[in-house]
Amino acid sequence: MKKLLFLALIGILLYSCSSDDQRTITEENLNLSIDHYKATSLLYGTAFLASENGSQEFQIPFIDQFDFEPGFRYEINVVRTSTKNAGTNATTNTYRLVAIQSQDTIAPQTRFSFPLARFVNGLGYVTWIRGSAEAGYIVNNEIPVDCGSFCSELAGSLLIEDAIRGEFEHGQDGSYTLVDLY
Repeated sequence: MKKLLFLALIGILLYSCSSDDQRTITEENLNLSIDHYKATSLLYGTAFLASENGSQEFQIPFIDQFDFEPGFRYEINVVRTSTKNAGTNATTNTYRLVAIQSQDTIAPQTRFSFPLARFVNGLGYVTWIRGSAEAGYIVNNEIPVDCGSFCSELAGSLLIEDAIRGEFEHGQDGSYTLVDLY
């Protein structure tokens, strides 16, 4: 986690150290589909899963003025502000909600999965889930997890630094219920 924070700080430093006159800022109005759950992200910790016009899913860490509720699939209109920095050849995108076009309820038993821990070259063992069977588990200090009958298996996998992927259903009050571990 410290390595991720370090890499993020280096990125911010590179972005902020370049000269302002080499930045290009553009705004674009987009319609996005936002999936019914947030997933783990190597870059952001957790992120929305978004797609534009049925394109391949991509991750968005934050959408300004968007009050996301797990268990709903959204069609939204946003303004994407892209800042291209010629000095570092990097583009940063930010998103701001304009309107929610639709909010469809997803059945609570709908399953979804994402990594909870894995080995990443250059970073080592990365975990997104913390806690214990007694105190409870949480994904990136954001999403409470009910581990049910998988608590001891989860704890053991984390102890030996195994790659872990969880399959979930929506639980109560925005929590995720672990229904399989692999």
